[in-house]
Amino acid sequence: MLFSGYSFSCDNATETYYTWANLKVFPETVSSPITKAEAERKESKGEAYYMQLVCDSGDLLMLTKRLNGAVFFQIDYLDNAEGIYGKITTNSNGDTTKYVRR
Repeated sequence: MLFSGYSFSCDNATETYYTWANLKVFPETVSSPITKAEAERKESKGEAYYMQLVCDSGDLLMLTKRLNGAVFFQIDYLDNAEGIYGKITTNSNGDTTKYVRR
């Protein structure tokens, strides 16, 4: 996993797994939860799935899509006291794109 550290710090975070994500909204939303065992099965077969990292406070930290046993892309959310205001997306080549909501 590529954790870039752009998001605010969090004392404790939980990683959850999903089969689908709506990438046409901001922030992106996930659905169809799966277990860690199912995610590991998908990983071993090279199938796609999503991992979302959420702070215990409920704040989104990161969304990662894995495909073919590797990170396909990762989104690190930019957060401040007013909430999520942007994101940094890193593709499988390590190239980044920054988006800030106006």
